[in-house]
Amino acid sequence: MVSRRILLGALAGMAAPALAFAEGDGPAKPSVLTKKGRRTRSALSHQASDKAALDRAMASVKPMEAEPAHAPAAAHAPAQEVSPEEALGRLKHGNAIFARGGANLMLPTLARVAELSKGQKPFAVVIGCADSRTAPELIFDCNLGELFVVRVAGSTVGREGLGSIVYAVEHLGAPLIVVLGHTKCGAVGAAVDVAKKHSELHGALHEMVLPIIPAVLEADETHPADLQDAAIRRNVRDIAGRLKTADGVLAERIEEGRLKVVSACYDLATGVVSFDA
Repeated sequence: MVSRRILLGALAGMAAPALAFAEGDGPAKPSVLTKKGRRTRSALSHQASDKAALDRAMASVKPMEAEPAHAPAAAHAPAQEVSPEEALGRLKHGNAIFARGGANLMLPTLARVAELSKGQKPFAVVIGCADSRTAPELIFDCNLGELFVVRVAGSTVGREGLGSIVYAVEHLGAPLIVVLGHTKCGAVGAAVDVAKKHSELHGALHEMVLPIIPAVLEADETHPADLQDAAIRRNVRDIAGRLKTADGVLAERIEEGRLKVVSACYDLATGVVSFDA
């Protein structure tokens, strides 16, 4: 059966090989049922008294997830690497599907789960807010193994988060980083209250909003009337800008054209993600 993402990508004018790579389409792995079928055939080969009986027994064993015997050799060729532009286009396309109510909510098959147990190849890193309404896999119409997600309230990045990002880029080959904020962000709203109303937060909550306060002060100079919304957008833009030089691996891949870092904002009311690129 043709992959849903290859069909959608073709309709959107995107490269099918890149989409197949990002989706994880490739040579099918033998399922448990297939292996069981082989064990059954092995047992029958010892029990059958003649070739005709053996042939009849083997014909009755039909693995559920095996590829057709006539599948072309090209189907087993390694998929091409996804470029930063292709990865960004895929996220935009997936969000367009989600925003119009056509998102795919099907769970991955057991075969896909087993395949991912051997390794991962996410096509994008998404730095998002911990808000329960902003799950990147849903709003970008993605599935297991496609996105490498780092989430904390306010979409901020500490040292541990930076290490996760560098790992995804350097060791998993992710060509795109998206810093994703969202409207009505409570963490940014708290930072606005601290900066403008001198509200007091205790312990870890205070530490959570501290990295956001510079964005609040910057936004206050240009958009004081709608400070929270302006600070949300300024915050993710500032983080994306800092990430470009935060680590030598990231800076080198950006210079080589192998990595792109962008900011974006998700609208809770419409489901639409607005990208700054």
